[in-house]
Amino acid sequence: MVGGRANGRTRIVAAGKTDTGRQRRHNEDHVLVKSDLDLFVVADGMGGHNAGDVASALTTTSLHNFFEATRTAPVPGPPPEDEVPLPPAARRLVAAIRKANRDVFEISSTMQQHHGMGSTVVAAHVARNAAQIHIGHVGDSRCYRIRGEGIELLTRDHSLVNDALAIKPDLSEDELARLPRNIITRALGMKDAVKVDLRTEDLHPGDVFLLCSDGLSGMVGDDQILEVFGITDDLDEICELLIAMANDAGGNDNVTAVVIRVVEVVVREASIPDLAVAAEEVAVPVLDGIVNPETLDLMHAGAEVDVAEAPRQRFEVAVARCRRCDHEIIVGNMFCVECGAAVGR
Repeated sequence: MVGGRANGRTRIVAAGKTDTGRQRRHNEDHVLVKSDLDLFVVADGMGGHNAGDVASALTTTSLHNFFEATRTAPVPGPPPEDEVPLPPAARRLVAAIRKANRDVFEISSTMQQHHGMGSTVVAAHVARNAAQIHIGHVGDSRCYRIRGEGIELLTRDHSLVNDALAIKPDLSEDELARLPRNIITRALGMKDAVKVDLRTEDLHPGDVFLLCSDGLSGMVGDDQILEVFGITDDLDEICELLIAMANDAGGNDNVTAVVIRVVEVVVREASIPDLAVAAEEVAVPVLDGIVNPETLDLMHAGAEVDVAEAPRQRFEVAVARCRRCDHEIIVGNMFCVECGAAVGR
């Protein structure tokens, strides 16, 4: 799954892939890459086959539908009174995740076969006009940013281990080892309302964002993830390599990755001097030794012509200089023959 969208001097390109892994029989992860909506999502379902799969699929579908419905309309309803004012794009993302939570909770609480199902979610929404990315998440699916030669985790797992560290930061390694590492404390569908963690980051050309389920982050270390981005620039290949690494490490869970890259669009501009004053600003060389039109007509008609003795004509050619590479351009050409820059009219 791949997509791309232009944004002034930057362009967003993205790809996503999900895999069952080596140990599971069913894939309960779902991925959404919607570049036309600037929306990218990873959802990791819980509750067993036909429950976790339903929860994660419902999460991505609900987010997609909400963004489609609000594509040209404001986000419905007032923000909660206790909420810090958010930019419109960030508020849209948070509202969409809350709507997805209500949808999953309603199905979970009304249909016996789906009782107790839930899903984690990490979603990124690019606000192109503001050159920002908003990241909303619930659970332990993650978002990393790769910038330059470094990698940074932008989300905080809603897990028993992290919650214990928040309460008691000085827990020893032995105490942490006794805590179950696969228990999450927040997910969509557990209650009729959910707290969504939100983070907003400015976009820089070259930035890459990785959304992933814990089937990837739990099997592949940050340094290993970073190494993959140094191997290839192909986003589909990056997703495949990351999933292969997780499977090679055991593939204990479903594995999902979405990669988003901010690409700089290089706008090439070149122009020539105003042709009205070209004679004053540029040299006008005189070309000699060109066979005149009458002689050419005779040659085309099949007449025998001694080219060496044929009459010649002299004429002037106006030239200018490319402002990019300073190469001479014949006035009237659309491109510089040296560097290929477009010539302004």
